[in-house]
Amino acid sequence: MHSNSPLQAHVISHRNDPNESAIYYTIQILDKSGDNWRIDRRFSQFEDLLKKLKVFFGEQLPSLPKKKYITFLIGKSQEDIEKRKIGLDQFIQELVNRPEIVASNPFKDFFEIDKNAKEIIVNPPQLIFQFKEFQLGIRDFILNSECGLMFVLTSDCSVINRIDAYLTNRKGPWESEKDEVTQIAVGSVECWHQTQNGEFQKLWAKLYNSQAITCYWDNIASVLLVGLDSGSINYLIVLEKEGFQRYQESQEIEQHKGRIMGLYYDRRNKYIHSISKDHKYKVFNLRMKELVADFIPDQYELTSLLASDERRKVFIGDRHGQIFIYDIEKQMPSYMIKITTNQLFLRGLFIDHSRNYLFSVSHENGIIIIIDIQNPGQEQFAKQITNLNGKIKSREISWSSKRGEIYVGNVDGTVTIWDARNSNQLFVLKAHDSDITKLQWLDSEKTLVTASKDKRIKVWQLPQFWRDPKIMEKENQIENQLTFKKLRESLFFNSKIQIDMEIGENEDNDMIIWDQPQKKQSGNSFEDLTELK
Repeated sequence: MHSNSPLQAHVISHRNDPNESAIYYTIQILDKSGDNWRIDRRFSQFEDLLKKLKVFFGEQLPSLPKKKYITFLIGKSQEDIEKRKIGLDQFIQELVNRPEIVASNPFKDFFEIDKNAKEIIVNPPQLIFQFKEFQLGIRDFILNSECGLMFVLTSDCSVINRIDAYLTNRKGPWESEKDEVTQIAVGSVECWHQTQNGEFQKLWAKLYNSQAITCYWDNIASVLLVGLDSGSINYLIVLEKEGFQRYQESQEIEQHKGRIMGLYYDRRNKYIHSISKDHKYKVFNLRMKELVADFIPDQYELTSLLASDERRKVFIGDRHGQIFIYDIEKQMPSYMIKITTNQLFLRGLFIDHSRNYLFSVSHENGIIIIIDIQNPGQEQFAKQITNLNGKIKSREISWSSKRGEIYVGNVDGTVTIWDARNSNQLFVLKAHDSDITKLQWLDSEKTLVTASKDKRIKVWQLPQFWRDPKIMEKENQIENQLTFKKLRESLFFNSKIQIDMEIGENEDNDMIIWDQPQKKQSGNSFEDLTELK
């Protein structure tokens, strides 16, 4: 039994059902508390399980044994059936050894876990609230729980609708800039504020003729930046003393020739930092109304930007998998170092300041990248330390330092939750019906906020423990008892199945230990393994 798996299962036999002209495969299941039961499944039910699991895990799944062409004249031989039984058992072993799959609803339904297991195997996240009043898909949001403020960027995700809106909103040559024209919103920014009874209320919205892509909020300076698909930046002042009821000032800055992909406001110098698909990183001086810097880090589109006020550094990712670090301590930003990750299309950057780790994820292949950026002032010695193989088409990444968990949002609406203490995926949450566009972890509330193109923002309560420590302690006691070992042998020995009696030892609760080579498995492989702090 795998140390991280709460149960063991094997295909132990098969039988013919003459009434249905079908073959059933008998699966023996045993959990760590000693509960055991059997189920019978047809091959088509295994196929249905695999199909349902792909909704959560994509192609990162083991394969079923291949079908052999059968007709009513040529049936399955005993040898064919036995080979299929062995193949199905191997399929089950790969599933059972992945805790995040064991925790999924398709797996639990197939193995009838809720019906037969006395203890809950995994405590799933609970949806505690959702915002669903939006007319367009969510592109970005910022939630400040301390002052109960939320800014939400929405955009029309339909290409046809956007083309229609662009044509409708376009001014004719006979129209002056002052002429009012019919406006169809392609994007918007909405301001929401929490009332005394805890509910959020929309205060105002600003519409755009272009998609609203990304935003940045400086709570101290009361500055909100909105980056548009057109390459323009909308600079807004939203004062708390006015109750955030309206924006006091609005400037539109035509900064780039392509979609804005990242923003940062430097309140010390009143600079706006921005990156774009036009390959440029620009810094605009609001006081002087002029560019301070106009960089082209490389020949590729820039995809993500993260600034650290503590370090006075800016981190920029591009489509070719490179991360550039700039020093912004002085008025003119200066280039420091380029880190080549050998991945493509970096989406999302996140810093753990306590451990000096920079996280990113590749949209192309889902690989999570962890970089040691060293202590403040030593970023020039930053180096990539490990990769985790995740799900392809990842869009967003977040991190909880206290829990040691990585959260990755994917285009299929799922959020993959990684436990950095043992290098395992803990849970795959089917959070939305469309692309995840933003994740935000709220440490004080122990909640994960997710947003999607499906026009929803959802708040999820994550369990304090994914598995109850008391139950796990009880399981360990039972598992080490001689009676349990005899039970396991009696259930599986007659089927000539080799029982692994050894229990894994990596139970350290400190930050992860990736210090031993691991087998490459579908969806759960790790490269350049190292020990994290």
